[in-house]
Amino acid sequence: MSRVVIIIVFCVFWVSNSFSQEEEKKTDEIKDFYLKKGKGFEFHFDQDRYMFYIDFRGQFRASYPHNNFPTSEDDFSDDDINMGISRARIKFGGYVGEPGFNFYLEQDLRGGNLLDFRAQIEKLSYLKFRVGQWKARYSRERVISSGKQTGLERSLINRIFTIDRQQGVSLYGNLDGGGAANFNYWAEILTGSGRGGSVGDDDNLMYMMRLQWNPNGKELGFSGSDLEFHEKFVSSVAIAGVTNTSKYTRFSTSGGGQLYGYEPGVDGQYKVDQFLFETAFKYRGLSFDQELHYKNIDDKVNLEETLLIGNYFQVGYFFHYLFDKFPKPLEVFARQAFFDPDSNISGNNNYEYTFGLNWFFKGHKNKLTIDYSYLKFNQFKIEDNTDHMVRIQWDISIF
Repeated sequence: MSRVVIIIVFCVFWVSNSFSQEEEKKTDEIKDFYLKKGKGFEFHFDQDRYMFYIDFRGQFRASYPHNNFPTSEDDFSDDDINMGISRARIKFGGYVGEPGFNFYLEQDLRGGNLLDFRAQIEKLSYLKFRVGQWKARYSRERVISSGKQTGLERSLINRIFTIDRQQGVSLYGNLDGGGAANFNYWAEILTGSGRGGSVGDDDNLMYMMRLQWNPNGKELGFSGSDLEFHEKFVSSVAIAGVTNTSKYTRFSTSGGGQLYGYEPGVDGQYKVDQFLFETAFKYRGLSFDQELHYKNIDDKVNLEETLLIGNYFQVGYFFHYLFDKFPKPLEVFARQAFFDPDSNISGNNNYEYTFGLNWFFKGHKNKLTIDYSYLKFNQFKIEDNTDHMVRIQWDISIF
């Protein structure tokens, strides 16, 4: 399968070069078939009634001594230089009949997993419908693509609180009453078993709600860094909640799994209720994101209940807009995050302090990122609970 996909990528890349000159000559005339560059490389058919696009993205990373944040005591003993491909994705999408009936598919070339496969009806701005598998629209940090983040990687708390990719159905839309009366909503019914997971033997489902207020009358898109240089202040304030009963305490791209300290579960063992408060804004080269999370895990087998708390905030800025001599493509960013694995136990918090630089060759389509993280983990019973991590990454999309 991976070989076939790679062959398709190179064929499309060759076709894109072959047709580039013809594209430049094109005017506003719509033909039965034509090619252009948009979301990726776009194929348009039948007087623009059908569109299909393809794109490929890769991330190449080197890190020391960890590739990402430690998840157990053993990870602190790592002392290795890690080099390799952190992500390799191929993306397909388009619409059928008109843009309101669209679809999207994303394949992981490294692991061979189907990540996203969804179909959407988006004819009405205030009422849209989605079915399939996707990243649940719960937290902004997780929804933002790994290729459009401000930081090199998501924060310490993402692994703990994300509900990640799920299968299900969703209603969502934008309610615009004019000015500050502008809201987005998402209501999702999901399997609660993670990527590729169906409904468990206990027939429980995951229910998620997100309400986002756009006080400046304009939606703030799911992307990091103020590459657009917003002349006017654009912000969002959101709350979200999710409830789920399953055999899992956490989710990731790999599917359902367990947080540190939790045993493999049985169907219906863990009732997990989560809540978040989130803020974000962009203004004149400055970007800011913040999330506060609460997560209650009720272990129905061992009759134990645990409240987990986490928060992160991140800021990025293009100093060129203050000092002309500062390189325009260079962004400086910083992030702080903490995670409390059990609110009933004092002194066991984990902390992350990250500082980094982005150099944008072509926006998020081609960028180089380097970061440094200082870590302090009080959760693990080890002699030295502090650590450092340095990473450098090149993120590039073909089209």
